[in-house]
Amino acid sequence: MDKYKYSYLDEKGIYCYQDSDVLINKLNIQDEETFYKVERLYSGLRQSELLNKPIDGNLDFEHLKAIHFYLFQDLFFWAGKVRTVAIAKGNLFCLPQYIESYAKDIFTNLKRDNYFQGIPKEDFISCVTNLLADINALHPFREGNGRTQREFIRYIGLKSGYGFDWSKISAEENIVASYESVNGNSDKLRAIISKIIYSL
Repeated sequence: MDKYKYSYLDEKGIYCYQDSDVLINKLNIQDEETFYKVERLYSGLRQSELLNKPIDGNLDFEHLKAIHFYLFQDLFFWAGKVRTVAIAKGNLFCLPQYIESYAKDIFTNLKRDNYFQGIPKEDFISCVTNLLADINALHPFREGNGRTQREFIRYIGLKSGYGFDWSKISAEENIVASYESVNGNSDKLRAIISKIIYSL
């Protein structure tokens, strides 16, 4: 599973404590195991709040940033802000200097496609798969991309009468599918969306 692990280029130590992989956080927790547990707890509580009251927005890049901010506002000073370091998982995700321009293309296309509203279910699945693959390749944040993506997609689904039950797949399945989508093969990601989608 080593190829599915993240690697970062953060020579200036912008995001992590010195000589550590622990992200600098508002709680100043520097123990890796403790921070992992606390981070999951805090972001999980924020995520549960969104189940009852999603963040309204225009389904654009600013909307995605707003979701990230909400999920991680208790933990990171940079919640909702675009990363400034390179990230790789096997291959590099979008380089930081190109994130804004790539995001503009992604969300312009989403608007052009009317946010996938009023199309057959199979077409909706294909469109959501492609969008997830694109946003995953963008990977605009230093941490929390997957959770932010899933909430964004959930909001799109709500507008079209669909939900997604991510509990039907394992974390490993999702990691592998996401990895392969960045490398140009979205078959497993599409299979996941087909498996977890349901009508509201």
